[in-house]
Amino acid sequence: MQVVSKLVKMDFKIGSIEREDDKLVIISDPNQTLKSKVYLTPADVAGVLRASFSWGVISYLLAFPFLYFKSKKKDQPKSS
Repeated sequence: MQVVSKLVKMDFKIGSIEREDDKLVIISDPNQTLKSKVYLTPADVAGVLRASFSWGVISYLLAFPFLYFKSKKKDQPKSS
């Protein structure tokens, strides 16, 4: 995924997701040069769940299998 703001533009690959007390912690892939952690509170998770019921997310999830395999096919080198 890509994080873009006025302060930073960076690629963020998820390495693992853990729980610390009442927070969900998303930890970047250990191979990334910029180590990052994202802390989600219960209110953050509730907000994500509420937003997930939008038509944009639902339509993306329905199309996901096609999008996924299309992107995998595009990433494969063409044989001659």
